[in-house]
Amino acid sequence: MLFGRARRSAEPVDLGTLEPWRSDVVTATCVPLPIGRKGRTIPGVMLFDGSVSPVFAVREVQQLVDHDLNTAENVNQPPIAFLMWPDDAADDSPAGRWLRHAPAESLTLLVDPLETPPTVQLQGEALESFREWVHTLPR
Repeated sequence: MLFGRARRSAEPVDLGTLEPWRSDVVTATCVPLPIGRKGRTIPGVMLFDGSVSPVFAVREVQQLVDHDLNTAENVNQPPIAFLMWPDDAADDSPAGRWLRHAPAESLTLLVDPLETPPTVQLQGEALESFREWVHTLPR
């Protein structure tokens, strides 16, 4: 309870009615993300680059695009995938190898094994458009 009143839940949103976001290299869709054992779900962001479709929690992606989080890890593994800013990768790490020369204001999708180059790097107008879209999604 908050201030002596029961909190009301927000009305559920049919995630299938939300428009996907698209760039030249990736499509992002809001999907239900199962959590726990009781069939509960939270909103997730599925990125599809033509070969993989990792899903990240909406809340984490919103924090990521606002620079309140440096890296988001997908929750539907395998393969393990990371959506990250370049400054979060150590130069001597596998991610650092790909992000060393990336623009500071760019989000990159890295997928295990990290020996392969990233297929998605959002920057400029695409990054800003993605940021705006992510903030329209329910948490």
